[in-house]
This record gives sequence, structure tokens and C-alpha cells, in this order.
Amino acid sequence: MSWNKKKVQRWFRNLHRDIGYLAVGITLVYALSGFFLSHKNIFSATKTEEFTINFPKELQGDDFINHWNTNTSVKVNHLKESDNQIKLFLEGGTGHYDKASGKVYYEIYKKRPIITFLNQLHNNQKKGWIYIADIYAFLLIFLAVSGLVIVNGKNGFLKRGVWLMVLGIIIVILFVFIN
Repeated sequence: MSWNKKKVQRWFRNLHRDIGYLAVGITLVYALSGFFLSHKNIFSATKTEEFTINFPKELQGDDFINHWNTNTSVKVNHLKESDNQIKLFLEGGTGHYDKASGKVYYEIYKKRPIITFLNQLHNNQKKGWIYIADIYAFLLIFLAVSGLVIVNGKNGFLKRGVWLMVLGIIIVILFVFIN
């Protein structure tokens, strides 16, 4: 079998197209998860629910726990008591009880499953995801290199593409020095 330039270009073009479609799906997931991570203040992986309830004034350790257990369904992991308040370390949250007023303020943190999952993927925290991330990196390398050889003429790599590639590298280098 003889390899001529046209056959090689067609082969690269077909692989480039099909791998490109696959990479688009992975890229969309990475882009969305990266956007969520970059804007954590808007798209937090957890949602905070705040509560205020009234308890009798001047409760102490065990009395407070008994009252808490009969009036809430949230488990207390640990207490830290001082003269004027009790600090609460709850399952999934924190809070405090003001002994003088009898007010209990607490917050519970609930995970947002989709955003949490996407953040874990983006940060390689899911077991086995590193293999997909590595394959994706090699697919992107293939797309970059195969893209260099599939276009001929005035818009080909050696005429126009080399300058745009150099510009891309310069942009990254400038960004490194600016920051």
C-alpha cells in the first residue's frame, strides 16, 4: 500500500473530525465545570440554610442537648460551652446558643450534587477520572497536530497557521509574565 499526501490528509481529516466530535463532549463538561469553579461565589457547591429558634434561657450542657434533641432533627457532634454561649458543631453545619436570650442560630450546609460532581471531575477527585483526563489530553494533542497537516494552500500551517500558533504561545507567555 502506497501512502501519498492526499491519502494521509484524508485519513487525518477523518480522524480529526471524529475525535473532534468526541472531544467536544468532554470539552463542554470541562468548560462548564471550570466556569463553576471560577465563579464559586455565584455557583457554590454547597447551599447554606440558616435557622433561628427560641429555647429557654440559661440552659447548660445536658439540658441544652435534651432540649435540642426533642426540638430538632439535626445531630449535634460536639459542644463548646462558655459562660454566655454554647457553640454547636452539628452534622453538616455549625451554630451557637445565646444563654442570655435563649436564641439558637445555626446553619446547615447542603451539597448541590451536580455542581459538586462537576467540581470533583475538574479537580481529578473522582476515582478513575485521571485516565479519562489523560486520554482527553492526548486527544487534544492529536487534534492540534493533525490540524497542522489537514489544510493546504494559503491557509495551511506553513503559510498562515505557524503565525497563529506562535501568537497563541506568545499570549500564554505574556499572561505568565503579567501575573
